[in-house]
Amino acid sequence: MRVRGHPSGARNAFCASVGEPDVSLSTALSVLGLALAFGIPTVGVYRRRAASDELDWSRIRAILLRNWAVFGVLAAIAAVSDSSSLGFRVPGVGPLVDGLLYGFVAFGATMMLVGLASRFAGGVVTSDASLLVLEQPVSRKLAVAVTGAVVETTVFYGFAVETLLGLGAGPWLAGAVAAAGVVLSRARWATGNALQWLPGAVVLAGVALWSGTALAVVGVRLLYDTLTTLSGDPDDYRTATEG
Repeated sequence: MRVRGHPSGARNAFCASVGEPDVSLSTALSVLGLALAFGIPTVGVYRRRAASDELDWSRIRAILLRNWAVFGVLAAIAAVSDSSSLGFRVPGVGPLVDGLLYGFVAFGATMMLVGLASRFAGGVVTSDASLLVLEQPVSRKLAVAVTGAVVETTVFYGFAVETLLGLGAGPWLAGAVAAAGVVLSRARWATGNALQWLPGAVVLAGVALWSGTALAVVGVRLLYDTLTTLSGDPDDYRTATEG
């Protein structure tokens, strides 16, 4: 992830080793990857509104597997496209550690403040899917936490940011689009929960751009998601349908 100095200074960390791809094909693949990254949660929002089937673990598991499949496709695109990358570069031990530490403090504090404000406003809104996950065994909770931390973070703060920067977008635009993608992915489960995630999504965009690597954001989310998923109590939340 080439920010600290931008404009698209450094080359793709996943540049193909077997030769340079055609520029037009590289751009087309990158745009296709962006369409896939944002199209899947958009369809999910539509299907949530139209769905009538009961939510159970088998459905959540299928979604987790689909998310990893999308991750694989985007990784393949990043491997052959000169305009894309997953952002998995190490800018140095110092920046990476700083990104993890300061990022976790900033993100954790932001989400804590959002949670406190939400409680005063009627309660922290979560989705039926999240409540179902909190009732699952530890292994299933970890599967959800790891998938969210690795896949969601890499898709938006890695692939989307890198691709937009590679196509000439500025860091502010790339970060804003990435944050919007995270909110959109949350909206497929519950709109209220998605809105509560907006401040945190913006903070993570800042962490990605400041640290120059998606690895810092993956680490922050992995710590946060694991802690909150394993320690979460369904009684601490309410769904959007509850008063």
